[in-house]
Amino acid sequence: MTTIHTQLALAEVSPGMILSDDLLDLQGQVLLPKGATLTEQTIESLHRHNVVSLSIMMGELTPEEEAIQHAHFQLRLERLFRKQDDSPANILLQHYIRNFRLGGQP
Repeated sequence: MTTIHTQLALAEVSPGMILSDDLLDLQGQVLLPKGATLTEQTIESLHRHNVVSLSIMMGELTPEEEAIQHAHFQLRLERLFRKQDDSPANILLQHYIRNFRLGGQP
């Protein structure tokens, strides 16, 4: 299943929320790992580290929602590449974008 996540300002987060990505400091060090559950103490610590926003897990898509999202991305990609030629560079770009958006499906 696909995880739904959103970016929230630190002022909007509350204890019990779960990080959807690793939280890094300015030097690239992991402050909190993906999947960490926020506590009051953690949130206070993030204020001291001048964290502005966090990527928070909001739930998971159902198989039906995932299929709808897949169809939506497929239509967007078809529209995006509707006037492209068959040059190797365009084909490669399409391949990478499709893999990224459609989960590895050509």
